[in-house]
Amino acid sequence: MMGESQEPSQRAAIQAEVARILESAVFSAQGQFEAAKAWRALHWTLGVLTAALSTLAAVLTFATDAQVASGVLAVVAAIAAAILTSSRPDKLAERAAARGNDYTALRNDSRRLLHVQVPNDEIGVLRAALDGLAGRASDLDHTSDPIPRFAYNKAKRNIERDGGQQFEVDAS
Repeated sequence: MMGESQEPSQRAAIQAEVARILESAVFSAQGQFEAAKAWRALHWTLGVLTAALSTLAAVLTFATDAQVASGVLAVVAAIAAAILTSSRPDKLAERAAARGNDYTALRNDSRRLLHVQVPNDEIGVLRAALDGLAGRASDLDHTSDPIPRFAYNKAKRNIERDGGQQFEVDAS
């Protein structure tokens, strides 16, 4: 059994580790959401580009002296379609949004543990809760697609400069 003198240091160590998981979850969630937005935009851009170029190529096919332009547009449309089909940005967006939601749930659970349970619960209960959070965080980190650098930078700017993911009650 742990001595009374060790409990404050154990509680502080658990509190610090939960705070790390919370911070990581905030940044990971926001980064995944930013990536999802970018993948969605790429999906729509490539789709619209493919449709527009294909249509223009078809129209130019019947215009006199426009066969070369029509051929070039058809090739570019085919390349855009191939990129759209092979990269599947719609699926990347779905996965990033799902992982963002998972990290948000981890963030919420971490925040409650940090502010509600750590001050009051027994050390054994806190250790078990911390182990559960750490396991979830590790699983998410291993199953999530990497966050592209641009999405991480935008997430960081949203969180640090613009106050993203901060509740009004926490601002005071």
